[in-house]
Amino acid sequence: MQNTPSNRGLFIVFEGADGTGKSSQLRLLAQWLENSGYPVLMTREPSDGQHGRALREHFYSRKELSPEKELEMFLQDRRDHLENCIQPALAEGTLVLCDRYFLSTVAYQSLHGFSTEFLLKENEFAPAPDIAFILHAPLATCLRRITTDRGEKPNDFETRESLEKVDAIFHSLSFPWIRRIDSSGEMENIQQRLQKNLMPLLNDIKAPR
Repeated sequence: MQNTPSNRGLFIVFEGADGTGKSSQLRLLAQWLENSGYPVLMTREPSDGQHGRALREHFYSRKELSPEKELEMFLQDRRDHLENCIQPALAEGTLVLCDRYFLSTVAYQSLHGFSTEFLLKENEFAPAPDIAFILHAPLATCLRRITTDRGEKPNDFETRESLEKVDAIFHSLSFPWIRRIDSSGEMENIQQRLQKNLMPLLNDIKAPR
């Protein structure tokens, strides 16, 4: 039996270690969807709200925050982001593309010693996305993209050791809505794989006018 097309939008999440190219691929996918006639909202976490801005200010001086306080800020930012941005847009039939969500909190906050199980439980309030793309690329590729391509100095989350641990945690996560994407090749090929994985979900929502 075929699913009845829904008025609700789709919640599409991009996850992965820093340097995997997820932000670039998110923008390309958003452009493709917009060109196809779908209403699209691009957003990110930490969000542009009060708690998200505070977190971004602390990214390069993270020792000023205790691990417990940092986690609390991530969770509060997510609650506000869901209530004020993501859920209203989905209710209007918008396709929401989010750069990082709770899987990133699980992966990165694990570096502080929190267990995966504890972090997943702390995020039980957050609804699962319709699909989460976890991008993966070799560590050398990620570091090159961060330092050479983007011209950035790696923060605490972007050291070689941290990236290895984060990638391993992402690899260990298992949910039916996860799709793993090799992002080490040409951008066009990566984008085609993303679109192919998304097509079955697009068939279950109302076609754009």
